[in-house]
Amino acid sequence: MIYVNGFACKSALGLNEDEAVKNLSEGKDICLKEMSGFLPGGKTAFLAEIPLYPAPLNRHDCRANRLLNECLNELQPLLEEIQGRFSPDRIGAVIGTSTSAITDVENEVLSAGGEHDGELKYDPRVSEIGNISAFISDRLAITGPSYSIATACSSGGRAFVSARALLESGACDAVIVGACDTLSRITVSGFFALGALDTGRCHPLSDDRAGINIGEGVGVTILTREPLTRGYVMKLLGAGSSTDGYHISAPEPEGKGAKTAIRLALNDAGLNPDDVGYVNLHATGTVLNDAMEHKVIRDVFGDRVPVSGTKHLTGHTLGAAGVVEAYIAYLIFRHGLKLPALNYLEHMPSHEFDDIHLVKKPEELRRPVIMSNNFAFGGNNISLIFGRNDCSD
Repeated sequence: MIYVNGFACKSALGLNEDEAVKNLSEGKDICLKEMSGFLPGGKTAFLAEIPLYPAPLNRHDCRANRLLNECLNELQPLLEEIQGRFSPDRIGAVIGTSTSAITDVENEVLSAGGEHDGELKYDPRVSEIGNISAFISDRLAITGPSYSIATACSSGGRAFVSARALLESGACDAVIVGACDTLSRITVSGFFALGALDTGRCHPLSDDRAGINIGEGVGVTILTREPLTRGYVMKLLGAGSSTDGYHISAPEPEGKGAKTAIRLALNDAGLNPDDVGYVNLHATGTVLNDAMEHKVIRDVFGDRVPVSGTKHLTGHTLGAAGVVEAYIAYLIFRHGLKLPALNYLEHMPSHEFDDIHLVKKPEELRRPVIMSNNFAFGGNNISLIFGRNDCSD
């Protein structure tokens, strides 16, 4: 069994666990708002920038690593436990991202023509995808396997799968798992150019959905084969992944690859669809993704399992989505929260989705098993199943 020990996460839901619990329970956020400066022509869009601006780091300095460092600070007691039990070469790090330090590179390039007289002052190594996992290893003085994963919006979810493989193969005794993506002009304008950005508040799974809101997100947890003595623990019961390669950005319309990932996760966990208590959908709010995901849920779960999404509260945190949404499962288990509701659907049509069990008002979690799905560009699909620590293996 693989255990998920402790969790530190920051997103539009909140900067700490108490804040995230309150906002998840009330269906609110702290920082999704109309912002300018990310789109050409003075256009604005609803985005979420985490209202946290940590001091620069001595090495590997970039906004992503500053935010990751804040999470590491919160997990210090658990980090001390694994560093006391395992040698540095037995502790690994797997971090998901889609942008890494691109925000800092953008800012440097934009300022180069002015204050820097055309000369770029940043260390180019910081802009590498692998910089964020190298930072974790250096920060903690660990020497086990350490790498970053960049598979677009499934990056964070795939970090869990890779970490589990390191544990099950015997390569590691503990693995730091995390993800981080920060706001980027390239990302925001890119989704806008694709017609996938809702410049107002997004409304996933409604009939008049118009695209995503992008949000910053960062999260870190620790995976082990035996539970740690400190912090709350949940189980990683199963995982499934697939790559259908249908299109560079559009999902395969019938959700074949997504269904494969979900069924592989169920088989891996030894569960039937009806054993799942809740599915946190990818639910981006784009016309194509939500239509595809509707078919997937209808075909696998019918209307028997409650489903909803949480990106209207966090924004789409892109490469961090799998970790941010694993954190939501963690909060539901730890605090006995009701299932996140798509409360706006009480006032908006969603007839397209009448044949699945959408959570429109908060409901109790009736079975201690939560599935979290992320479906990325290029048909890169990941499905994770988490269980409350007292649920049967």
